[in-house]
Formats: sequence, C-alpha cells, structure tokens
Amino acid sequence: MSSILSTLLAIMLVLTACGCFLVGINLMSKGFVLCTTNTDNFLTRGFKAKNRFIGVGAGMVNTMLSQSSDVTAVTLVRLADIGTITLFQACACIIGANIGTTITTFIVSLSALNLTPYFAFLAFVGAIPLLSKNRKMRTFGHIVAGFGILFIGLQLLQANIENESFKNVVNFVFNSTSNPLILVAIAVAMTCVVQSSSVVTSMVVFLVSGSLLPIESALCLVVGANIGTCITSWIASIGSSRTARQTAMFHTFFNIIGASIFMVVMYTPIKDLFFDIVGAMKINTEFKVALFHLSFNICAALVMIPLLRPSVWVCKKIIRH
Repeated sequence: MSSILSTLLAIMLVLTACGCFLVGINLMSKGFVLCTTNTDNFLTRGFKAKNRFIGVGAGMVNTMLSQSSDVTAVTLVRLADIGTITLFQACACIIGANIGTTITTFIVSLSALNLTPYFAFLAFVGAIPLLSKNRKMRTFGHIVAGFGILFIGLQLLQANIENESFKNVVNFVFNSTSNPLILVAIAVAMTCVVQSSSVVTSMVVFLVSGSLLPIESALCLVVGANIGTCITSWIASIGSSRTARQTAMFHTFFNIIGASIFMVVMYTPIKDLFFDIVGAMKINTEFKVALFHLSFNICAALVMIPLLRPSVWVCKKIIRH
C-alpha cells in the first residue's frame, strides 16, 4: 500500500512541475501578446506576407519569443478564421513555428550546466514589475516572471524525475517496448493530455539525462510530441470557419509527413548509420536530443516549403465545408 501511495505522490509531484512549466509559458506568452498588440511590427507583417520564407521566419521568431508553438498555432488558426491572413500564409507560419519550438528543448538542455537555479531567480525579479500600474512594466514582468517560473517548473521536474517510485513508472511505461510506432503513439497521447509538446520534450530530456531512457526511445517520443501538439489547433478550430479547420489540417499533415520521414529511417538500414553518427557526437545526451529536435523540424520544413501550395490544395480538398 505504501509503495502505491509513494508512486502516486511521485506522479503528482511531476504533474505539479509540469503545471509550473505551463504557467511560466502562459505568462511569457501573455507578455509577448501585450508587446505585439496593435503594433505593425515584423511579426504581424510576417504573418501577412505572401512570401513563404518570410512567413516561415515570422512563425519561427514568434514561437521562439513566446516559447510555445501551441500559442502560435492557435493564433494563426484564429487569424485565418477571421480572414486576417490566408490559408497559405497561415501554413507558412506553422512551418516556422515547428522550427521555433525547438528553442525550448535547448533551454531545457541547459540543465546540464546547472544554470537552472539562477534562471529561476527571474521569477522574483519579474514579480515586482507585475505590481506596477505602468503597462510596459507589467508586460516586462509577465515575460521575465514567466521565464523564471518556467525554470522553477524545470527544476521541480528534474528533482522529482529522480524519485525512485517515478523511475519505476518510467521503466514500466517506456522500457517495456522499443517499438518506434508504440513509443510515438505514447508521446502523442501524453501531449494531447498536457496540451503542450514543450512539457513532453522537456520530460524526455530529463529522462535521458538521468539515464532512464535510451536515446533511441527518446527520439521517438520527441517525434510523437510533434504530432500530439496538433490537438491544440483542432481545439481552436472547433466551431470556426472552413479556413481555420484547413489550417489545423495542414498542421497535422505537416507533422505526420515529418514523422513519416523519421519512421523510414527507423525501419531501414539507415537506422544503424544514423545512430552511429548520434553516438559519435562528443556532446551531452540532452544536447543530442535538442539537436535532433531542431534537425528533424528543419528537415521536415525543407521538404514542405517547396510543396506548400500543393499541400494547401490537398487541405482544401479534404475539408471542403
């Protein structure tokens, strides 16, 4: 009985850490939205650009600043819904958002440098301007405090993942299978539940750094998290226009194409060469995961950018009403 209670407590503590992480991202995103409201800046112009490369760049920068591809995707779905941007423009920005979201994985991998406690102090620094009546000061406070709370969540996550009871749960869930398709499906389900691919990829980084998860399984989970994050686009498109639903469809289509490329690698002789290259890298395992996340999304983008117009056409044909 005591072992069951300790396991439940360990899971609750990990979920609490995930909650802090999400609150931090939400605060940062709110501060970022306050910065860009009613402003004709690079990002808002980039969303409306007809050039696909500018759209990709705008989506990438937006996501890097807000630390959440989910926020960017939901924003794009809503802008497409009210007709502010076209489906083509929204889809170009989604490609960039997938690249931009990898910045979170790199930030989490900084845990190897033991810098997390210093960044967590920013929660206190940012909390003071939140009490100000000045709008700019409050905006600054949202961004800085959010960044600090994000790292508090990461610190809690790192501490509680090392709990022996939680390790047993991880061994039961992840190490019972090495099938890439099953691991991808697990990550999709986890991301749909927590509504954030950043939380799942962050957890993967810590599991890898604690030697609780082999690198092969970790990469499959990262790919699955990329697919699972599409759920936020679909939720945002409920009751919306056809264009909004087509935008959500492209988001899903794009991530499935990227995952399919990875699966080709995992089920062909290329797999051995790929993991030989990964193993030969003279960097920490967590940085390997972050580098893979970036490389994976860049490869998917390089495939989809030239095929953007045909992909938009396919989405229009799939969702006609």
